[in-house]
Amino acid sequence: MKFEVIVRAIVHDGKGNLLIGRKDPKTPHPLQGRWHFIGGRLEYEEDPWSAVMREVEEEVGIKVTPLRIIDAYPEFLVWPKESGVPSEYTLHLIFECLAEEAGPLKPADDVVEARWVDISELNQYLDEKESLLRSLRLQDFLRELAR
Repeated sequence: MKFEVIVRAIVHDGKGNLLIGRKDPKTPHPLQGRWHFIGGRLEYEEDPWSAVMREVEEEVGIKVTPLRIIDAYPEFLVWPKESGVPSEYTLHLIFECLAEEAGPLKPADDVVEARWVDISELNQYLDEKESLLRSLRLQDFLRELAR
């Protein structure tokens, strides 16, 4: 079984908007074609804070400042789905990040679309496949941010 650390960025602009991206529907991935919070794998000898900054810049073309780790949680992933056998054990590190700039978003890598959404609209984009939404600490953070 493979073990991975995934960094995920809850990027906000300080005005109640959150950054989300949509995975390429043609790329095999558990979030294939779905909206999600930006993130990716921690690379060998990379610290998580640098990884989350790199992932956001690679996938949507903006710089962010990671402010804190909101939560860390494990997940067993069955991939490919047809196998029915857990193939990955993933540790997700969820970061609160502040966008350093409000420039245009430039989706790249396996993100085909990116946008800022008001926190009140988040549920229109993310569904139960976005496993981060299971984090109670993230739910608390989103409620706090919406105030």
